[in-house]
Amino acid sequence: SEDRRKEMVKVAGKYAEGGRVAVRNIRRDAMETVKKVEKKGGMSEDERRSIEGQIQKLTDAHIDQIDDMLAILARVVVRIS
Repeated sequence: SEDRRKEMVKVAGKYAEGGRVAVRNIRRDAMETVKKVEKKGGMSEDERRSIEGQIQKLTDAHIDQIDDMLAILARVVVRIS
């Protein structure tokens, strides 16, 4: 039924949000590690900023991928009759 399909999309949205949170937690951990390495003298500030930019790009790409998959799933589920 249509209500069941809407519920499935809602549940998928919750899983997607969990995935986005997990990606952001990984980003936070990676950023903390990079800052610790810089603080210990293992890299320059410029290197740290470059790596942080790369981490952010990867984070954005993975979150976009999660959002795209959710949108596709929602279209497929709603289309099923």
